[in-house]
Amino acid sequence: MMHDEETESMPVAEATKKTADGAAKDLPSPAPVRRGGIIQFITEVRRETSKVTWPTWKETWLTTLVVFIMVAIMMMFFFGVDWLLAMGERLLIGATG
Repeated sequence: MMHDEETESMPVAEATKKTADGAAKDLPSPAPVRRGGIIQFITEVRRETSKVTWPTWKETWLTTLVVFIMVAIMMMFFFGVDWLLAMGERLLIGATG
């Protein structure tokens, strides 16, 4: 650690750099990356996919139905907003028939 006399005579940036350099020396080096082969990769993928809880056909069908219903509702909403904005624009420029 640095003494108070040292820090008083140093600019803040140098003191920070000095303490940061000292702290970095205490850290252990990162572990080397171990690479496996294609067989190990496929084995790990199969192990992970076996942990997945897959939805039933009924759940998939109901979720798909809900998505289509929500898309239809949002489509009608944005159509209405677009129509109202178009009417407002026509009123502003005096293009209403």
